[in-house]
Amino acid sequence: RGTIYYRPPNEATLIYTPSLRQIEVCADSPVVRQTVSDSFAEVALGHDISQKPLTWKRYNLSRFRTSLFLKLPEIESYAFEFARVVEAEIRLGTWRRKLQLKVAIEDDIEEVADQYLGARNIFRRAEAFSRIGIAVAYNRVGDEKERTLNITIAGTKSCNLQSKTDPEERSLGFALLKEWGILSAFRQIASDDLRAIFPQLAQLHDRIEDEVTGGYLAELGLDAGRLIEGGLLERRDRQDVVLIEDDDLEGEGTVKPSATGGMVRMVGPFGEDAGKRPASDVEMYAINAQWLHETLMRLMKPLLSKRATQILDPDLTLLGAMQIDGADVPVYFARRLNDPKTVQRLDLTLRARNTAGVGIILAASEEMPSHLGPNVVMPLLSHLASADEVILFARDGIELAYRNSLSLARGGVSPRVVRTGTQSGTLFIPGKEPLHLAGNDQLTIFERLVVAAGTGSPDVQVKALMDGFESRSPQQAFRKDTWDSIRDVYISKGAKNGYWRLVLAGQPTEDVAEAPDEETV
Repeated sequence: RGTIYYRPPNEATLIYTPSLRQIEVCADSPVVRQTVSDSFAEVALGHDISQKPLTWKRYNLSRFRTSLFLKLPEIESYAFEFARVVEAEIRLGTWRRKLQLKVAIEDDIEEVADQYLGARNIFRRAEAFSRIGIAVAYNRVGDEKERTLNITIAGTKSCNLQSKTDPEERSLGFALLKEWGILSAFRQIASDDLRAIFPQLAQLHDRIEDEVTGGYLAELGLDAGRLIEGGLLERRDRQDVVLIEDDDLEGEGTVKPSATGGMVRMVGPFGEDAGKRPASDVEMYAINAQWLHETLMRLMKPLLSKRATQILDPDLTLLGAMQIDGADVPVYFARRLNDPKTVQRLDLTLRARNTAGVGIILAASEEMPSHLGPNVVMPLLSHLASADEVILFARDGIELAYRNSLSLARGGVSPRVVRTGTQSGTLFIPGKEPLHLAGNDQLTIFERLVVAAGTGSPDVQVKALMDGFESRSPQQAFRKDTWDSIRDVYISKGAKNGYWRLVLAGQPTEDVAEAPDEETV
């Protein structure tokens, strides 16, 4: 029976080896691992991480792209009989498809692959290895006992050495991985470097997709290798289909290997030769969303007078508060505000927090509403300070934008609908929180109700209200949770059955006989 270690949920385990000055932290979240290790280094070891950040470790299997052969290393106090790769796993086009090869300890894995898979087999030209198993035979100098050590590395973070109960075996295993170039340093990116690439990181964080191509990173001017080393990205598979947009050839193309180093071939939809592209452009990377989010929040913290981080939604975080005109103004960080479903979900969340007061929402989306709930939405990248400023953001500009939008955040002076695009806009009613509207149907319904309220005849017959729409009732233009939150708050039935009206602040809703919402048009 082996020892099984139990770790309760939401806890972290820390192991410190004084002789190696090495901290090992086991936790589900990279943010927790970072916080625990930094705190231990500062408090227990007296290490100034602001001057010299901790060096993290990661496993890099890219060295096996050229060869699966391992040289016998020279490590003091140990003699080695052999060290061989006995297991290799590669991904085929996508991360979901894999090919695994296992051999006996006396076999040469490259010879076996050549014999059964051909001389130009996939293991000879693999783009990415996802798992490697290594068998080592050794003895300690002055000790006749023959020993073996099995090492298995899976991805960039997982290695079975962490579960070895013998600290000497663990130390030897890590020393071997360093000798072979498999264990490399994870270096935190310096604060000044992060400030310089903050706009690009914010755009990366704002993406709907959690994977990105090397070509997209190149367009942003980001170094994929440095971001991987800093823990913000992880290497994934390679694109197998790309969009070709040449003058005489358009459509989906297939990515094929090329005899030219560092390049791949493009094959058109009907087998046409579409030329070559750098292999780095079609590499896929997974965004380490948690670590990227934590990095961006750390850069924004100097803007705050009070810090009280709370994740309200995967796409919305309360950062704390800013002092503006002597009052604490809540500050939120949002992403993906160019996605209508995300905006509607966050609008509901923020309107449920109406006791927090008018706040500021910072976001990096290309298109975004002007308000969400009782909050002013500001384009984050429009308020960056100059490079020589101490903090990253121009605080004066943020305060001015907040004051200018404060009246609208409280509903403005008269009811109106402000469109921020063909399919999005905001309803403003004095004394009420702004209501985000998504889609032409929602916008037009409230535009008609606002016009009617302005003429002094607020009730609009459902036939006129829904004219030109497939929907028979305004309820059908909204999702159920949204409709439940706005009925009798922004829209209500009129004095007569079959009529609807805009609900103004201080105006009671009419009590009429209940009838189905789907009145005949």
